[in-house]
Amino acid sequence: MAKKLFFLFFLISCSTSNASVEVNSEISQTTITEALTVSLDSEEILIQILEAYKSFSGNPDKSLDIIWNFAHPNNQAITGPKERFAMMLTSEPYDLIIDLKDYSYKVVYENDENIHYEVNFVNQNNSYLVLTWVFEKTLCFEKPCWRTIGVSEPQFLGSGI
Repeated sequence: MAKKLFFLFFLISCSTSNASVEVNSEISQTTITEALTVSLDSEEILIQILEAYKSFSGNPDKSLDIIWNFAHPNNQAITGPKERFAMMLTSEPYDLIIDLKDYSYKVVYENDENIHYEVNFVNQNNSYLVLTWVFEKTLCFEKPCWRTIGVSEPQFLGSGI
């Protein structure tokens, strides 16, 4: 039930956008494929994704590839194709994550198949926000791996300096 709610929430928030990101599927595809075959744990994947958001404007194609390729295939089917996914990332409310300045996270739920992280971050406008990032264990190239199945809408916690 929780998965369905996250998907529904994710879909509702994936409306149209005026922003655009040029999608180049060749950038870092080999690196991401290699990462998926190594069976990284969910924390390592979360860090790679958050670092991609942190440096998004510096190389949007590479950041998009990292975020997209760590999305669960079911999530990709719902939010894709990749061009639509790119528009979603750069639209409200998920544009608040683009070029984040700093982040921290903690596990708030975990079992053998799912893990939920509470991610606190400071965005480019010095606002403090929180969201929930949910991973599900699946198979990647016949090895267990963690992929994103949902991300809640960022919630405003306050302003910084």
